[in-house]
Amino acid sequence: MTKPLALLALALAPTLTHAQADTPPPNDGQRYVSVGAQGDSQHNREAMSTLSLPVGRNAWVQGGLGKARSDAAAGGHKPGIVAGAVGVAGRNVQLTVSASHRADGGAYRQTDVGSSLDWKQDGNDIGVDVTHRRSRASGNVASSSGGTPQPTTARLAGTGVGVHGTLAATEHVSLYASTLRNHYKATTSTTTQTAPTPSGGLFGSNPLLGRALLGGTSVVNRDEVALDNTTQVGATYRWTKVAVSGEYTTGKVHDGGGAMHAVDVKAAIDVAPGWRVTPGIGRGTGDQGGHATFASVSATYGW
Repeated sequence: MTKPLALLALALAPTLTHAQADTPPPNDGQRYVSVGAQGDSQHNREAMSTLSLPVGRNAWVQGGLGKARSDAAAGGHKPGIVAGAVGVAGRNVQLTVSASHRADGGAYRQTDVGSSLDWKQDGNDIGVDVTHRRSRASGNVASSSGGTPQPTTARLAGTGVGVHGTLAATEHVSLYASTLRNHYKATTSTTTQTAPTPSGGLFGSNPLLGRALLGGTSVVNRDEVALDNTTQVGATYRWTKVAVSGEYTTGKVHDGGGAMHAVDVKAAIDVAPGWRVTPGIGRGTGDQGGHATFASVSATYGW
């Protein structure tokens, strides 16, 4: 999937405004390798590595591999992750297209495709986002009245539209925010009842399968959670070699799954030429999973 997207980005490059010869190219800073991991007190884990490379002066490509693990109460998935992205930028305009796929055998599969179009000027940024998700989860689930669990499959698909922005308030302070609204349709079927049931039916009577598909409400595995809407606000303060960010995120889980909230703080520290380490810590709450403390760390080398 990433090869056609890369060709699209390269085809669009000539239509964007080129930087002047005496200024850094628009893809400056896109040559790096990064490794990161995060986990919470409920035994949810995720690790990801990413390689980013520039293409010419205006484009770049990225690829990533990772592994996630969900707490047994939230489905118990252990999907592998494959991700890719391409981008192309001019002096003030940037287009990014990304895709990721998570798979845990035949029990769980999720594919996400997204694109962002940004306008940038003097450290300020405003952009629009479009996303699409398709998920499938399978398991043995009992009906609301009990009885023998039946092999059941749940599917979810939908598209989201959102906006994001960054404001350079001062030389050292920037404020940022984003909001995304998704429109999902979910269906379930069993070996004895093959006709799909509309959203709001079996997800309510089969909460275990609903949670298996939606990925619980863990902040660590937030990329697996089906959120009808999500909003994030934050601020960053920069010194010479350190930048500290604090943010608040909230979202409504699809199909009556309640809400999730998270507050976290991260520090990006330039520890040596080309090297940056970013530790973080936070606290999340969800109507399904309760409270959890989470932590993250990543290391990035750029050259």
